[in-house]
Amino acid sequence: MGVKMAFEIELTHLPSVRLAGLPHKGPYPTIGPIFQELAGLIPEPSWVEVEGAAMIGHDDPREVAPEELRSHACFLVGEGFAMFPPLEEIRYPAGNYAVMRVKGPYSLLPEAYRWLSEEWFPASGQRHRDLPAYEVYLNDPANTKPEDLLTEIRLPLKG
Repeated sequence: MGVKMAFEIELTHLPSVRLAGLPHKGPYPTIGPIFQELAGLIPEPSWVEVEGAAMIGHDDPREVAPEELRSHACFLVGEGFAMFPPLEEIRYPAGNYAVMRVKGPYSLLPEAYRWLSEEWFPASGQRHRDLPAYEVYLNDPANTKPEDLLTEIRLPLKG
């Protein structure tokens, strides 16, 4: 019998977010090289506008074949960041969000999303805004042990 995980959700109002991203198609766990490509595109002076890393998964992996999953590897950027091809600008509006913090290896994220969508959300009484959830990486896997990684999953809500 597997271990049942429980997560905590904070309902909060978040400011708008601007992201600079590169698209990826394939299993979500294979997006790592796209982050490396993204980092290699950012000119040195522009790094002052980079506020963190994020990933948007556009599809539900329970409904879409792994090789067809669409996602974006992104950096959260300030308004002073100049977009340039091949970067795609993505914006999330200010509003209410369900925020779940996950501590541990990224391999925990599929279970966190499952819990969020199948257990918490149906019982919450909340309504989902027509935007995919996105995850923000609060520390760097290059210098953080897997068990200490912190990821926020931010689910846009109506109202």
